[in-house]
Amino acid sequence: MALTWIDWLFVAVLVVTGLAGFVRGLIREALGLATWIIALLVARLLAPPVADLFSGVIDNPDGRLVLAFVLVIFAVILLGGFVIRLMHAAVEWVGMGLANRLTGAAFGLAKGGAMLVLATILLGLTPLAQLQAWQQAELRPPFEQLRDWALRHLEEWEGRIPEAPTSLREFSLPRPERPSVIDTHPAGQDATESIRP
Repeated sequence: MALTWIDWLFVAVLVVTGLAGFVRGLIREALGLATWIIALLVARLLAPPVADLFSGVIDNPDGRLVLAFVLVIFAVILLGGFVIRLMHAAVEWVGMGLANRLTGAAFGLAKGGAMLVLATILLGLTPLAQLQAWQQAELRPPFEQLRDWALRHLEEWEGRIPEAPTSLREFSLPRPERPSVIDTHPAGQDATESIRP
């Protein structure tokens, strides 16, 4: 089996991400990635209504939207980083540091594989896909299969994302309805007559 330079590049990415996962541990690796995913989803939902808050400061609607998107991501990442530090300290304190690092290495390998799948998708959109080193790469067929699987599931997942609200008012809770007053007086009798002595 003759490996091309692209094969060695893919192997290097997996080794680096695996070692980084071992050093950082599962808590930082997994929750760090989850924080970014949550931040992007929250920004997608809240950026339009948050941008309305800057309507009196920034005239350009695109500029308001970009600023709101960045601010929401920054806020979620800041909060997520605080939670990650607390959980990492708790794991180290209870003596699960080695298990945290070993599972972190496995997660790092998975993250590296996901990065290479994304690289395979982007590579297929460029003329670089016709390179002889890529066509003869031993790792090309399995990563192309992973690419097709990921794209198929991504299309299904995108259809489930809720529509972004147009205003922050859509997040307000509905007001409770006032109970209706039931008239207990006989028909034709005035309410003031019922309280006369």
